[in-house]
Amino acid sequence: MSCPCSNPAAGAGRGCDNSAATGGASLHAWGSVALPNDTLSFTSSGQTPTASSILLQGDASLALGVVFGQGVRCVGGNLKRLYQAFAAGGSASFPPAGASSVSVRSAALGAPIASGTQRYYTVYYRDATVLGGCAATSTFNSTNAFDVSWQ
Repeated sequence: MSCPCSNPAAGAGRGCDNSAATGGASLHAWGSVALPNDTLSFTSSGQTPTASSILLQGDASLALGVVFGQGVRCVGGNLKRLYQAFAAGGSASFPPAGASSVSVRSAALGAPIASGTQRYYTVYYRDATVLGGCAATSTFNSTNAFDVSWQ
């Protein structure tokens, strides 16, 4: 789907452009997705410099996407806000230091993850300067989506 505010998409692996003109934010993951002791971590980059950022988990992929603030959200189904962090230099990391693992946090929020299941992740973040033709209430944007096959 095209970006909703006449803000261009930078291509695969990035969200729609933001007011910091970074070309869109991206989400990357690393670590083990083996249950019950996962070490999965995420880093988002290319956000606005000090954005309040939330790692969102869903149990469905929205192949066509939906308009979401100044971006497009491709994560759907049972949505859970796993962690919040503030970006430093346009980047944020999840889970924050000292927080529980992704699978433990998901279970604590009522969405346990079983081996063999798929979950989808994105980060949405504050972008107070609304671009193009979006509504004045569209003060947020999002990264690309990332899918994880839990083992």
